[in-house]
Amino acid sequence: MASSVEIQERIKFYARALSEELGGVDESLGVCWLDAIENQAVEIGDAFTRELAQQQSQCRVSPDESTCPGCGKLGRYRGHRQRELVGRRGPISIAEVEYYCPCCRKSFFPDGRRDRS
Repeated sequence: MASSVEIQERIKFYARALSEELGGVDESLGVCWLDAIENQAVEIGDAFTRELAQQQSQCRVSPDESTCPGCGKLGRYRGHRQRELVGRRGPISIAEVEYYCPCCRKSFFPDGRRDRS
């Protein structure tokens, strides 16, 4: 992942580009100019969070194979299942890779991380 300095520079770049593209802030979005800017920034941040969560959830696990966390046997790939997570700013819908273990007779959703320690 990029450093916080690199992230801040990219945020400045995208904020400038978005500001030029969207034009001035609609002051009716808040009680004053600064409130309207903050409301728009929160809306953009929320949309960014949802999009990032959706993208990250789709690329974390290979659909080829995964082992059951219960018994360690190979699970069967069942496709993607929509799931709603509750984040700090509200619900976020993601698509998770779902597997089924014929031994345990349960579905499981591996997250792609091998070592959790």
